[in-house]
Amino acid sequence: MTRTMLSDIEIRKLDRDLQILLATNGTLTRILKIITNDEIVVDIISQQIHPTAPEIPDLERLPDSRILQRQTILKGLRSGEEFIAAEALIAMDLLPTTILTTLTETDHPIGELMVASCLEMFKETAEVWVAELPAWLVSTSKRKRHAPVIARRYHMIVDGQSVIVLTEYFLPGIFHGRPMQNWAS
Repeated sequence: MTRTMLSDIEIRKLDRDLQILLATNGTLTRILKIITNDEIVVDIISQQIHPTAPEIPDLERLPDSRILQRQTILKGLRSGEEFIAAEALIAMDLLPTTILTTLTETDHPIGELMVASCLEMFKETAEVWVAELPAWLVSTSKRKRHAPVIARRYHMIVDGQSVIVLTEYFLPGIFHGRPMQNWAS
């Protein structure tokens, strides 16, 4: 599927809650908790360490570093509902050991870890597009590959270098099962 970026005008036509989630530059799990009225937990689907960044279409290369590839689903603790699927590529050699240890040994959300570490970080403005579900998510669920979702990707910058690339897929469960074509307000 070709990635078609959404313009600001198209984004403004989306459901208000989805607009808030797409626009946030803070910790997504905190805002998601408020919108869904549910405690948010991280379900780690896969976590792998690569000697260099894997090739991903439409993604410029990360700095030379070992890369932690982490695929997760953010879901409601009480409801069990899956809200967001996320894939992070993390330049391991550019982050403090304490952050890496917590990332590899716990299921804490990345944003919460970065905030707790007090590491000065900048998040680039996200690209937003209509996407198909990623293959890694389809293979672990009953979801259909061609089900359209809204996606966003952004870089977390530390000391002028991209240390984390985060791609998030906003699943229809956030909107109580409304199909994507009804997400527009």
